[in-house]
Amino acid sequence: MKKILHSTMKENNYLLILRTIFHEGTIERVSLVKKTLLSPSTVTRCITDLNNAGYILEIGPAEQEGNGKLGRKAISLKINPRSFQVLVVDIGAVRTNYAIGNADGTLEKLESSSTPDTFEEILEEVNDILQNYKDVEVVAFSVPGMVDVENDTILFVPSKGWKNIKINVEGKVVYADNEANLAMIAEAFQREEVRKSKCSVFVTVREGFGTGLWINGELFRGPSFSAGEFGHTILNMQSSNLCRCGNYGCLETYTSISRVFGKGLKDAQSHLNKLFRKKAAEFLEYIETLSVALTNIVNAINPEYLILGGELSGLDVEFYELLEKKIKGRALENSGKILKVLPPTFTHDTYLYGALYAVIEEYFIPNVISKVAR
Repeated sequence: MKKILHSTMKENNYLLILRTIFHEGTIERVSLVKKTLLSPSTVTRCITDLNNAGYILEIGPAEQEGNGKLGRKAISLKINPRSFQVLVVDIGAVRTNYAIGNADGTLEKLESSSTPDTFEEILEEVNDILQNYKDVEVVAFSVPGMVDVENDTILFVPSKGWKNIKINVEGKVVYADNEANLAMIAEAFQREEVRKSKCSVFVTVREGFGTGLWINGELFRGPSFSAGEFGHTILNMQSSNLCRCGNYGCLETYTSISRVFGKGLKDAQSHLNKLFRKKAAEFLEYIETLSVALTNIVNAINPEYLILGGELSGLDVEFYELLEKKIKGRALENSGKILKVLPPTFTHDTYLYGALYAVIEEYFIPNVISKVAR
């Protein structure tokens, strides 16, 4: 996640406490002291301020167990879900999903609709939804393309031909990022080992092929927001496969689920898992191609964890184990020896959760600190 720098020790204390409560879900004060290494008096003071401001809730008392015996009743702490809301929009090349995200990281799924040809039509849908959710402060977009996150601008979406679109939603803060970047953020929030890794990568395979890069504890987008576009590296210079970027022979043209297995799959994950279980020749051939593509990424950036998602989420664990074996068989020894290939935390809604977590980290938490740490 982005490293938020605060100027005072007091602000850093609030930051540490908020992040810890968020990651734990619910936590007792004693455990909070142990995990943050802050003094009990500091934790008590910060919790009192956050509770009085309505940002955290005390729940319980919860029965605590120790050595098989009931211990004393204790109060647990959690983020108040209603203290902040965000409308989250996952734009896919085929379908767009909407959800209301809460401050505690939970989602309330809304409707899903076919992705229109123009971004303006998505904004119309957003404004219609906002009529029923007046408390929403931020609208967050997961985009299947390159995004200038500093200026809320869609730079290029190959599947739609969208270029240089400035996003504006009247009266709301806007957040937008590439879908693979947001998926990487979701994994970093959910998995401590990934969050603390020196290098991890999320590979999303849907209509396209994208990667989110996690380097030294934070997301790496590149100076012009195009880092991780491995889908547009060229595998075959003599290929007749025309990519949506305008080149021929891009990796994406060999790995895109819709290109390889056909468009219009209603439940692509289930369909692909059936092919894997049957050891269907077309899917085994696809695994070989995919393992070559992933080996190139492993040799290039040397990740500790490679998380494979998109339509390849939720497959049998043997699928990920087989890919790891094939990648290690092809990769340079030093690159492959530390690699672990993992399924994503979320079988569905990875991009919605990633967008929500990003907004919580970059907007909600800093705003809370600015208000309570005065």
